[in-house]
Amino acid sequence: MNSIEKFLSDIEKIKKHDRADNGGHYDGKRACTKIASLFESNNRHVQSLSRQIADYWLNTFVLQSDSPADEPSEENIGRIRAFQAFLDSDDSEDFSALGADDWETLRDFVDGEAETIDLDMLQNLMSLILAHGAL
Repeated sequence: MNSIEKFLSDIEKIKKHDRADNGGHYDGKRACTKIASLFESNNRHVQSLSRQIADYWLNTFVLQSDSPADEPSEENIGRIRAFQAFLDSDDSEDFSALGADDWETLRDFVDGEAETIDLDMLQNLMSLILAHGAL
């Protein structure tokens, strides 16, 4: 199981436990907040960057959803998966869930945190950003 598969499995566990731990009442906002925390903890090596990306995902996509109580939607799971692949610098992943605005936001986040990111990782992230036309 690779890191993306494990991440997706952990998301499913969060969704399942949210319902089970709350008397069968699922709260998408609560579950997505836990998913954002999971994303941050998976990426402690770039803690500030991962926090910004998690907040962006939560505030831009989940909380702006037509039905935040039912989140995360498959589309938003695809987005957080793509963000995880981005931080894994996995250029073999499918990034189609991310649009031009998302790539520009990632570029801005990475630029703001460039001094705190390992040089090899920074080069890999910038290569992905460049490959997706955000430079």
